[in-house]
Amino acid sequence: MGDLFLKQRENWWVWVAWGIVGLVLSKLLLSVLSNTWWVLLVPVLILLILTAWMNFNRRFDFMRALKIFLLVGVISMLPLFEQRWHSWEQLTHIVVDSGTLLISLLMVCVLCALLARRPKQYY
Repeated sequence: MGDLFLKQRENWWVWVAWGIVGLVLSKLLLSVLSNTWWVLLVPVLILLILTAWMNFNRRFDFMRALKIFLLVGVISMLPLFEQRWHSWEQLTHIVVDSGTLLISLLMVCVLCALLARRPKQYY
């Protein structure tokens, strides 16, 4: 029956470390490229790597994986938000760009969480 009644505790420092790796890679790619959408590939690739690992382990349910992906994704995208918020000339462009980035991150996180969740077990 596995760990049916065992409450698993999450080690959040591991996921923060993955987010910091994504943050550093995003910052490096942002210094080379100026296009935001190309820099968005770094958090997506890190989330896909974590998805493959979670799918291999088969111990993450949807909500647990979604929380982890959102944490890693937001930390990885901090340089993109910082670049958008650096210039305060047009507030509407800042809001629209940040909203678009957050919505795209949420869609990627939901898709990755669906792929990473453990399959239903029938007893």
